[in-house]
Amino acid sequence: MLDERFFTKLGPISIADLIMGLEATLPDPKFLDEMIECISELSHAKPGAVTFLSSRKALPALKSSKATACFTTEKLAGDVGARHIIPIISRTPRAHFARAALKLASKKSLAQETGAARIAKTASVHASAVIGAGAVIGEQVQIAPNVVIGPYVTIGAGSQIGPNVSLECAQIGTHCVIKAGAVIGGRGFGVDRDDSGLIDIPHFGRVLIGNHVSIGANSCIDRGQIGDTVLRDEVKIDNLVQIAHNVILGEGCMLAGHTGISGSCRIGNNVVMGGGVGLADHLVIGDNVQIAARSGVMHNIPSGEIWGGMPAQPIKEFMRVVAATRKLGKKPRRRSKSGAS
Repeated sequence: MLDERFFTKLGPISIADLIMGLEATLPDPKFLDEMIECISELSHAKPGAVTFLSSRKALPALKSSKATACFTTEKLAGDVGARHIIPIISRTPRAHFARAALKLASKKSLAQETGAARIAKTASVHASAVIGAGAVIGEQVQIAPNVVIGPYVTIGAGSQIGPNVSLECAQIGTHCVIKAGAVIGGRGFGVDRDDSGLIDIPHFGRVLIGNHVSIGANSCIDRGQIGDTVLRDEVKIDNLVQIAHNVILGEGCMLAGHTGISGSCRIGNNVVMGGGVGLADHLVIGDNVQIAARSGVMHNIPSGEIWGGMPAQPIKEFMRVVAATRKLGKKPRRRSKSGAS
């Protein structure tokens, strides 16, 4: 559900208005007058919400959904209808959901919001910093030059915000360190296509950062598309790291520079990633996993394992491949005429 500190609800509107201009159909015209109040993730959708289902892989999430309506394909419409959810049939459900979402919600901006921020007396805020309406700055927080803090962002006591940092749609815990140039809570990368062309997927989620978290210079942590991007306590992130929308990072994770985590990955506690690691989307990484530098992870990793390589695999298998490759590259030793080597 939308956090109304950061976003404005524009609903309710009828399904007829929601799908106006879209190449989408309903199984029965009687559903056109049904009212929709908000957007939601499929698995957590409540009555009054619209969501989307574009792949059979997501069918397990449908079991817990109580959405009123769902953009989906003709092949999946029967599964949606069986859950007493109105199927909105589309060849491009995700793109159509994105266009519909823009009719149901909008992001609050620095220019539009008015009102005072709440800044603790012991906080140190540089004169050049821009603090949005309703922002909450805790005790002994330090905010460096040229920081931009969006409306209603909260920063916990003892945190340090470096120069040129941008914060929006975010809650920052206590005693965190965010180094220069980091961007927290920006819109993530998501693009889809329908009959009208390309559309940037709107992001109506948040970034939730725990306590004692450090984030390196020029790193980016995107807010969720729907739902949240979460960094739990004592996560340590190096410079130039990318955390995409809806990622969850468990406690005590350490990510070296140039690591990139794609959307909706679930990372366990105390995971260590070397420099330049890349993760494909929707992966699950268990607790206490170690991933070698420059690895490209394409599959889930069970707890306690060490992986490496491109594509990544258990480290012993990877080292065997490396050893075999080295042997293939060696020139055979030439034999003498006597047959002796």
